[in-house]
Amino acid sequence: MDQETKVFQLQLSADQMMARAREMTGIDIVDEAAVEPLNILVDSYNTDARLHKEGVAGIEKKLLRLLGNRLRMQQDFVRHPEIAEIQIKRLAFVYGLPRSGTTKIQKVLAASGDFNYLPFWQAHNPSLITGSKTESPQPRIDEADTFIRWFDDMSPDARLGHRFGTFEPEEESILMEHSLISSVYMAFGTLTSYMQWLATQNPKATFEYLRDMLKYLQWQSGDNKPWVLKSPLYHGLEPFIFEVFPDACLLLTHRNPNQTLPSFFRLLDTFHAPYSHRKPEYEMLRMGFVAALEEHLKVRKNQPDINILDIHYKEVTGPGAEIVSKIYKFCGMDLSSEAQENIRAWEAANPIHKLGAFNYDQADYQLTQELINQDFAAYIEFINTSFPDHH
Repeated sequence: MDQETKVFQLQLSADQMMARAREMTGIDIVDEAAVEPLNILVDSYNTDARLHKEGVAGIEKKLLRLLGNRLRMQQDFVRHPEIAEIQIKRLAFVYGLPRSGTTKIQKVLAASGDFNYLPFWQAHNPSLITGSKTESPQPRIDEADTFIRWFDDMSPDARLGHRFGTFEPEEESILMEHSLISSVYMAFGTLTSYMQWLATQNPKATFEYLRDMLKYLQWQSGDNKPWVLKSPLYHGLEPFIFEVFPDACLLLTHRNPNQTLPSFFRLLDTFHAPYSHRKPEYEMLRMGFVAALEEHLKVRKNQPDINILDIHYKEVTGPGAEIVSKIYKFCGMDLSSEAQENIRAWEAANPIHKLGAFNYDQADYQLTQELINQDFAAYIEFINTSFPDHH
């Protein structure tokens, strides 16, 4: 086996990582909730992911960062019990199949000035280093900069599909890695055994962790504006979201899977490259999306009055003012002239394909229109029925 395809194991065990995190932070807390998921993650990286040499270093650095942030957050919750009392209200969740316009919706809402949002640096390192709200965030910002430069060097094409920017609004998926119980891990490596374990866990726990992290971030900033978040991972999980965030606004984008699926698989190729020799398991991922969408349609059938605003991709690519007005009305918010001007300025500065086109081909992933139409028949019918003018 040559060096280019040689597979490496993580050098640290889960226990050693937890000990190292305590040593690095100087926080002598045993993070009991991390033990089981971390052990399963480490085992899955070693048995499933086929990490290359740079990938091993990248994953160990990531896991130590996550564990350190968890310890700092736990310490701050103990020191400041008022954090737990903070209310997260009117949360806006933007979700939909990957490549269906979720990023634009998230970013125009963030640009409005009316929402709290997660810049990449804060999702990457959400915890205060010293525990003081007056500390400079610069070390956390610098660490995010360093990571983005490394990631871009390891996979230059990734930024054409999803550009990480230190101060740009980012998915809470990056934040949710800290929970250690999230399907976001599949985006950066093939972790079959971890994903099998994750399927046995209650999704409510993941959203409760997200709620606590948002409380922590809101306490740090003192800003109580509603949050806008974005993730492709929530189809079928709506009941768990409303259990934890009862007044959430769900903003669901729709686009035919023939356009979204090959683009997403190409993006995953670029996301796996910094860590692993192994390609994503395309068929497993395709069937995972099918199952999630079927669960989503079941939720819609059982709860026809569920609080979801459906948005077609063509609405996303049209004038921002129209879809934003629709969103504000749905969320019970007033759209000011200042917010409208901020959104227009963002759109003018961020035309589609600003960094270049993201090229992909269905045939690269053993996909055909016939196969996708067959697998996603129920969802495609839902789109066509919901948006008869956008066939």
